[in-house]
Amino acid sequence: MGFTLADFADLGQYARMNTAHAFSFDYVLGDTIVALATAPVAAGVAVIRISGPRAWEVGASVCAALEGAAPRKVVFGKFILGREELDEGLAVGFRAPASFTGEDVVELQGHGGRAVVQAVLDAILAHGVRMALPGEFSRRAVLNGKMDLTAAEGLADLIAAQTEVQRKQALRQLDGALGERFEGWRKGVMNLLAQVEAAIDFPDEELDVLAAPALTKNMHSLMADLTAALGEQAGARVRDGIALAIVGRPNAGKSTLLNLLSGRDVAIVSDIAGTTRDVVTSVLDIGGFPVTLADTAGMRETRDVIEAEGVRRARKQAERADLLLVVVDSTLGEEIAADMAELMVPERTLVVMSKADKVDGDFPAKVKVGEEWYPVIAANLTEQEALKRVMPVLTRMVAEVGGEATESALLTRQRHKAAVELALQALGHALAVMARAGEGDGSVAELAAQDLRDAASAIGSVTGRTSSEDVLDVVFSTFCIGK
Repeated sequence: MGFTLADFADLGQYARMNTAHAFSFDYVLGDTIVALATAPVAAGVAVIRISGPRAWEVGASVCAALEGAAPRKVVFGKFILGREELDEGLAVGFRAPASFTGEDVVELQGHGGRAVVQAVLDAILAHGVRMALPGEFSRRAVLNGKMDLTAAEGLADLIAAQTEVQRKQALRQLDGALGERFEGWRKGVMNLLAQVEAAIDFPDEELDVLAAPALTKNMHSLMADLTAALGEQAGARVRDGIALAIVGRPNAGKSTLLNLLSGRDVAIVSDIAGTTRDVVTSVLDIGGFPVTLADTAGMRETRDVIEAEGVRRARKQAERADLLLVVVDSTLGEEIAADMAELMVPERTLVVMSKADKVDGDFPAKVKVGEEWYPVIAANLTEQEALKRVMPVLTRMVAEVGGEATESALLTRQRHKAAVELALQALGHALAVMARAGEGDGSVAELAAQDLRDAASAIGSVTGRTSSEDVLDVVFSTFCIGK
């Protein structure tokens, strides 16, 4: 039995405690579960969801108008506990398997006051229903074949989406685009496995089957697809945010640029060199993409231990950033120091010449660093006019980095990449084993077949085709209660 609302002072504490202790309880498909499906705060409307074999029975006990109602038909009635009236609102029921979870489901839509929600939930719990665990409704949907694991992750990402591109990517994943991609790979492996198993069934033909050019060609082709997918970064960048680092010498105007782009005073601006000692971040929506701006410590040689650590962190931030803004104080010239030049990447770096109002003459549109040319924007970063010059270039660069995510289904989580890596390892081992065919090295076909089964299992774990309970726990532990 999960915690009830009566055990806590408010809905927020209740939600936090249920999340923290979720996995001290087991998922049991036969249970009937309930949860608040809307945010646990005072609101105009609250939706309470019930799922399981007793959903209609319990729902009708709380809202008599639901008794005898047709599935998917919304009815209005009183919400009661015994003879006590708790609230009034709408109720709708869904019969298995035509529901979100694949089970019988009832949703009660009432007023969103905290006391009202608590009373209705307690009335439902009084009928022997237990509180749902985080993500349990979606987990049941997966287990009942209503969606695969990638679609469930897409649902979680859709709920968490903060930008337009994040929404679109999550919706594609929810619609099954990523699942179809992984299923295509799994079927490809299974086709290879069928050919290898033919060598097991017909041992006299083992050498001919394993040495068939089409078999190794198809294996190499599949591995090339998996390797290409592993190298994709756009999906993860859209989900987690595109990293943009601002680097430069002390007092070059880095913090001023961060504040300009953020539209607020995120970082302290001072004439004193070395004011920024740590990485200061701000999250923006640029062209629909989530971008994490990072202002870093001024890069220079220093004996100050704290500032030296700041410089080390600045370099580390720049090295792992997707985009780089190099800020140069134009009053000191246009030369870019070697320690910053080595961090610059073509098509991923913009040079910003600050304090341009204090310099006479024109600035070049591009600057050559080493053998590469980089775009230049010259501006007074203390004026809003500078934003109109920097933002269009920055928006274009961000779109180029994350643009791939708007057109295809991409790997978005570490577990997706880990599964592809395991599959590639297994396929590579299978190829190595098959190369020994004819050398008298035991049953080569059986060894290669096991490698292919391992590859299929790794790929299938992403969609849930061959998932374990541990995989399910990892996926659904990130969900909110009520989803």
